[in-house]
Amino acid sequence: MSSAPPHFTVIPDDSYFSLEHSGQSGRSRLVVLAPDDPYYHLVRDKFIEGWRHADRPRPPVRAVLKILSTNESLNVYKKYRAKVAAEINDRKAKNQGNQKLLFHGTNRYCRVAENPDKVRICELSECSLCSIIRHSFNIEKSGNKHSFRRFGKGIYTTTCSSKADDYSFTGAKKFNWRVMLACRVVVGRPLIRRQDDTELTAPPPGYHSAMFQVIGKPGENLNYHETVVYDDDAIRPAFVVVYGEKQQEESSCVVC
Repeated sequence: MSSAPPHFTVIPDDSYFSLEHSGQSGRSRLVVLAPDDPYYHLVRDKFIEGWRHADRPRPPVRAVLKILSTNESLNVYKKYRAKVAAEINDRKAKNQGNQKLLFHGTNRYCRVAENPDKVRICELSECSLCSIIRHSFNIEKSGNKHSFRRFGKGIYTTTCSSKADDYSFTGAKKFNWRVMLACRVVVGRPLIRRQDDTELTAPPPGYHSAMFQVIGKPGENLNYHETVVYDDDAIRPAFVVVYGEKQQEESSCVVC
């Protein structure tokens, strides 16, 4: 079954959340957004709209937390975005570099974001969620958990929150909710694919190479949208979405 064409959400330019400007410590990288916060509504509505698997009931959003990144990390991302904007000649556009808000599912081995008091990220090596919040993405870790990479070795995101949910896993004891990331992504000028191309490491000649961007549209091999970037600087985590029905499941995690 094919899904409807994806609706991309533009994330405002004033949504760069700086750790240094917040006055918080290095491990306090999360801020719970109030239900009347405009960014809460932006992310929640994007999550609801993006839940497209008809065979899976859409879960309620329990909370949205904004991620505080270091100025160094944000500046590297902004520089990359400006470079892409210059090369696709949209430096004067409202949304430079074709920046979008996209979902990414990953694993969590701690109880961060379980409640408003759990905002300090952990230091467990196996907790990809906290590692991404702390350091952003690392393309070298692509495929560590999933050997099949439809569009090669890259960082995978999607407009489809229910697809990102397929890759969200919690290994913490007695967790209540599920979590996924909503990320700012420099899309630039994308190569469009409808079939698998597992050897890709960058778009082929003839396409804009600076953005290193592939969009997979529903087609012969793909049911739901995917966007893949091939440069760590093209993506930054922006929000954590907390969602689902209460779980209270046990796992083999021994340090939680």
